[in-house]
Amino acid sequence: MLLQIGGKSQRLSGYVCEEPNCSVRYSSSHGYWVTSPDGRELEGEVVPAVSCPKDGALMYLAEVRPEQRSYRLWRCAACGTSLTNEELSRASNA
Repeated sequence: MLLQIGGKSQRLSGYVCEEPNCSVRYSSSHGYWVTSPDGRELEGEVVPAVSCPKDGALMYLAEVRPEQRSYRLWRCAACGTSLTNEELSRASNA
């Protein structure tokens, strides 16, 4: 994908949300971000990245549950580790 930040363009390998009108993007090097409606320019802040506790790679958001709004399942593309946001919270408080 081609991302424009200000007047500069940068090519990235990454993932694009498949839902209609969704402007969320993800790359393993930059984590999550939201683009303009045309999908080319960075808007606002980058969503906080979640790093894998095993290898430090950025994890991607694999599952959400609309009926359980706080639920998030994060997965590491490098090693396959999966963690919920609840497990991540407990680990950071330990």
